[in-house]
Amino acid sequence: MRTRSTPIWLSVTLLSLGACTENDLGSGANTMDREFSKSVQEVWAAATTGVEKLDCKIASDVHDKLGGELVAHRAGGSDIHVWVKSLDERNTRVSVRVEPGDRALATLIQERIAEQVGLGAAKASMFGGNSLTGSYATSLDVAVTSAHRAYSTLEVSTTDEETHATSSRIDGRMRNSNPVRIKIEKEGSLIRVTFTSGNEDTQDNLAFVRRMKHQFEMELGPTAVED
Repeated sequence: MRTRSTPIWLSVTLLSLGACTENDLGSGANTMDREFSKSVQEVWAAATTGVEKLDCKIASDVHDKLGGELVAHRAGGSDIHVWVKSLDERNTRVSVRVEPGDRALATLIQERIAEQVGLGAAKASMFGGNSLTGSYATSLDVAVTSAHRAYSTLEVSTTDEETHATSSRIDGRMRNSNPVRIKIEKEGSLIRVTFTSGNEDTQDNLAFVRRMKHQFEMELGPTAVED
């Protein structure tokens, strides 16, 4: 069995696309930005809890109804800055900078914040997000490549990936940090792919999962589509 696992803290270079962006502030440190379809109050509480869960000591907490700045320290000397800014009543931007330029930790903090606001990994179940499936006459490797290309076109950032000899799972986040997942499995002579958007059954998730499946099939080529 061939196993390739790319956990979030090792695949930070993939996060420069879509939901996360990186900005050099001139100090050699990178700031990673992410937007959430949540109120500033929800996101601020999530940022505080997320930082504390990583065993970071909060040194400064200055905020109001429009956002603020959280400063924390981690054992080993890392200084963490988290800026939370209200974009409107339902949308908030979070910027994380870890000095001196620890992008892996900045990414991990963003993921902890997403988990705290209920945007963990996409879930395909009765009580999860919206899912669609398709079967394709192709190989596992080609399907994985097509999934990555679909993510790139749809501005989805890859956050986690795990590939085995007969299956692959690729998790990602939309620009608003909503989680998505593409699960690829060998099924006889075909490849079966499950597309999932979000962890709640909503019209927005349904619309995006349809776009994700369509884009994957465009990348794969129409001759490979079985159903």
